[in-house]
Amino acid sequence: MQPLSKNLKSNVLVADIGGTKIVLGHLQEGQLEPGLQTVSTDLLRVRDPVGAMAEILQGYAQTRGLGPTAAVLGVPVSPDRDLDKVLSSPNIPQLEGVFFASELTQRLGYAVCLERDIALLLLGEYQAGAARGASSALGVFFGTGVGAAMLLGGHPYRGYSVGLELGHIPIRGEGRRCVCGNTDCLEAYACGHTLVELSRQSTIPVQDLFIRQTENPVLEQALREFIRDQAYAVATAINLFDPEVCLVGGGIPEMKGYPRAAFQQTVLEHLRRPYPRETVRLAWAELGPRAALYGALEVLRQRGFG
Repeated sequence: MQPLSKNLKSNVLVADIGGTKIVLGHLQEGQLEPGLQTVSTDLLRVRDPVGAMAEILQGYAQTRGLGPTAAVLGVPVSPDRDLDKVLSSPNIPQLEGVFFASELTQRLGYAVCLERDIALLLLGEYQAGAARGASSALGVFFGTGVGAAMLLGGHPYRGYSVGLELGHIPIRGEGRRCVCGNTDCLEAYACGHTLVELSRQSTIPVQDLFIRQTENPVLEQALREFIRDQAYAVATAINLFDPEVCLVGGGIPEMKGYPRAAFQQTVLEHLRRPYPRETVRLAWAELGPRAALYGALEVLRQRGFG
């Protein structure tokens, strides 16, 4: 892979690729530039996702008159240990088997760094948000899927391969199929796909589900179980990893009417006493989409550039 310049003083493109949208921004002279652009992730669900991603980045740069020196991408996939080849990508299956970083580098003519999307967001919150300076931080983001990451001393925990896959711990045992191919994963019960189905069944728009749930007793019960499953998963992760901070984010907790207090109470009720119940700090993500930009700064710093 083409290396980054050790004196990274120009424009770095940043893309946070989610299950439904890609948020684009850039850094100039190591500083965050205002204004973000959003495009649909469907643009990558094509035969040549590398070419599609290259066009997205090139288009963003051209409209702003930028000459990029590098790009940092947060990707919702399971990458190999080199953070290059995509091993699994349930939400964007076209990426599976692709050497995403090196092929993009070849297409674009400048280096591309990949990071797991949740790790990139958590790094941003560690640098400038709700997890700032924590010695250990667990991040759980509920959106199209369920993503999790762990920082130890500010560095992502990788495990043997990809790190935490909290969205794919088994729950309930009702036989519901997950997009990953397994049954009874947390993602099969407590992510954006679930809300889309509840919207279809209740004929209430997704964005109104939490604020209108009392109109439909079946929906109200389903959403109580939805929040319970999310809270149980977070409590499980806290009990396992005993982090200083557990940060919760993603599009779902930002929805109108999302019962943050009930979620938080359920998490706390299921933590082991006295620790980590009395030591963990629960926090909500503060930076929104800007977290990816702050995270990109941290990625570049940790990999020896900038």
